[in-house]
Amino acid sequence: MPADAHGFYEFFYTSQLDPQTSPTVVGQILSTARPHNARMGVSGLLVFDGLRFFQHLEGPRAALEPLMGRIVGDIRHQDVRILHEGVLLQRRYHRFDMGYAQTDDLDALAALISLSGVPAVERFLHMRAGFDIQA
Repeated sequence: MPADAHGFYEFFYTSQLDPQTSPTVVGQILSTARPHNARMGVSGLLVFDGLRFFQHLEGPRAALEPLMGRIVGDIRHQDVRILHEGVLLQRRYHRFDMGYAQTDDLDALAALISLSGVPAVERFLHMRAGFDIQA
């Protein structure tokens, strides 16, 4: 059966934290998103550098498209840019529903902004090994 028949899809996006919003809001976002994403079959990884979000999401397309719509409309996010979206053959995140990592490596993340498509996702996945991921 083709991958899209299973409904697996992925989004990789970046955004900036609204300047009027405290970085402590990330904990609130995670506490709300994790149970919702688990119910919807969405998994992935959110990385935050104190200013920018990079998030790779995967799961059923029917769950991801409305989720991306909510993210784009969320006033805590500015300049939301989808770096990649597409059909996914299999999940990449099996250990957790929504992992989270903070990083101080602003240069490495800044390099991601200049990429798009599969190269952006591949670079992010390569960086993943260096993150201290909290499940």
